[in-house]
Amino acid sequence: MKTNRYTKWIAVALTVVLLMRCESFDEMNQNPTTSTNMDPNIMLSTIQLQLSGSQFEALRNGFIYSGHWMQQWTGEYSSTEYGGKCIRNEAYMSALWVTQYSREIKNIVDMVESTRGDAARVNINSVSRIMKVYIFSRLTDLYGDIPYFNAAKGYYTGTYAPEYDSQEAIYNDFFKELDEATKAIDATKDKVTSDYYFEGDLAKWKKFGNSLRLRLALRLTKRDEGKAKTEAEAAIAGGVMTSTADMATMKHTKVSWNGGTFGGNAVSYVFMNQALDAEKSLFRICTTFVDHLVSTGDPRLRLLAGSYLEGAKRPNDITDQVLAKVGSYHAMALPPSYFTYEANQLGGAVEVTVAGAPVQVTREYQSLQPSRWISEIEAPYIMMSYAEVELWLAEAAFRTWNTGATAAQHYANALEAGVKEMTVYGAPEVAQNVISDFVADNALTAGQELKQINTALWVEFALNGQEAYANWRRSGFPALVYPNRDPGVNESNGQIPRRMQYPQEEFDYNTANVRAAVALLPAGKDDWTSPVWWDKQ
Repeated sequence: MKTNRYTKWIAVALTVVLLMRCESFDEMNQNPTTSTNMDPNIMLSTIQLQLSGSQFEALRNGFIYSGHWMQQWTGEYSSTEYGGKCIRNEAYMSALWVTQYSREIKNIVDMVESTRGDAARVNINSVSRIMKVYIFSRLTDLYGDIPYFNAAKGYYTGTYAPEYDSQEAIYNDFFKELDEATKAIDATKDKVTSDYYFEGDLAKWKKFGNSLRLRLALRLTKRDEGKAKTEAEAAIAGGVMTSTADMATMKHTKVSWNGGTFGGNAVSYVFMNQALDAEKSLFRICTTFVDHLVSTGDPRLRLLAGSYLEGAKRPNDITDQVLAKVGSYHAMALPPSYFTYEANQLGGAVEVTVAGAPVQVTREYQSLQPSRWISEIEAPYIMMSYAEVELWLAEAAFRTWNTGATAAQHYANALEAGVKEMTVYGAPEVAQNVISDFVADNALTAGQELKQINTALWVEFALNGQEAYANWRRSGFPALVYPNRDPGVNESNGQIPRRMQYPQEEFDYNTANVRAAVALLPAGKDDWTSPVWWDKQ
């Protein structure tokens, strides 16, 4: 019955998406002049689907740029050409902005405003406010100052060209909204329906809101550690995730509609050549990432990546045979910024046996691709994991903030949970003794705590390049060195950029306000080497 329920609402949501694609950008860039008057619960399910089901921004912002800079996945042409050489592409940089403002933000602002002050809908209002913070946090973390307070409020305030708000003011409002929203949740009031994350479980929504507050609090450690501590301890006191059962997970499926197949996880679309049921992936795991997984004995390596031959669902797993021939996982990964079609230059073919017959495998297919589990189109998407929360708690405890346990205990909890949560993707369960050995072998070391905790977050965000990029800018870990593939082409002064530049459409349609925002950037220039507010240099 659960599958039918998902299919029904996904079909509804996809219809909305397809209709929106018919709009001109000028129409999409404007604030709505009327309220949708839709049931906010139905709007909730549509938003949840779009956040993890749209490959457009997942590829451009999640993999071509921020994800590639984090050196977890490489090998696909656009990511290595633009991300690997740091070449500016306005359409790629603006992808998250143009999709979120025209789609999720219009709907989430309407949800919040249409239920504001309605005692009969206090829970859906609270959920809407939590989701609003989640959506806007992704944008401001990537771009810096953005339209926030008056964004998408044309129907309610008559504001059609919203000004840009400072990231500091936006973050202060995030904390206020999450505090009020989580405290307002009341199990005796209205039910939240059509909810893919928690199926209306209000206790889990409360934990999600507080866990999000904890994440955002840790963002401030370079800018205002006192404020970070206050907000983190308030979030912890309110109740954060305490097990993998609390994770915010979007379950995906694919459905037939109008002669085609739709639905599915955007990350899986990206991995599998942006096509359903593709027979091969253009992405490969990066040597930087695989070397870390090997050095720590992380059991997730074989759950995240494998060597495959082409074929529907990639049934021919040749990982063990290739490993025996080439001698190391390092030899089965690609250096940062190598295309898959260049892989053959790195070594000769090896012979393996498939169905009893010898097969010559070129370097391209020896290389470790995204695993069959994480690249399955119907794979779920984890919006926020319990392991992530435990890592935030570990850092908070290291900073001597009140978390209720030691940094070492939180860190151990996170490593164990990070391995166990892979079963969400349908990956095989790792034996408890293997997990226990992994945790014991990687205990926190005095003087290395921040490096270990934040490098573990880098691993945890293996499928969420934007979050990996945000925490790397905040923490400086892992200590990534830009590969500098082509210094003659590089457009970031040989460094990993610190933000995305504003879309050209903003200069066309919201000219005065975007220019005012740019004037506040270093040298008054909209440049991707300029840090956002919390990324204090």
